[in-house]
Amino acid sequence: MNRPEHTKNICEIILIMIKEGENPIGDFWKRSNEEQYRLWKIGRDNEGNIIGKTVTKCDGKINISDHQVGKGLDILFLSEDNTQIIEPKKGWDYWHTEWTRRGGKPAIKGDAGHFGG
Repeated sequence: MNRPEHTKNICEIILIMIKEGENPIGDFWKRSNEEQYRLWKIGRDNEGNIIGKTVTKCDGKINISDHQVGKGLDILFLSEDNTQIIEPKKGWDYWHTEWTRRGGKPAIKGDAGHFGG
């Protein structure tokens, strides 16, 4: 899926989420190489060895993230009063099934909110 197709599909699925009673917001649509590397360093020592909980497998240099090329979006779901991040009412599996039906990449284990193209 190219970037314009990804953007169109993300917009469509967010509209569908809203129509179906969810309260989604997008986060981290586009990341710089530096920001991706900063996130990769979380939970790693100076040599890159895992020493704690990590947030990404992509270092932004060798392993490029969908976010770096504008083809990844983290979708969060908010409570009705917009004060808390919650699980989607229909569940992550439901939304990832809808996403892959539109040509998106399957869910990444441990990163349910990521919708990549």
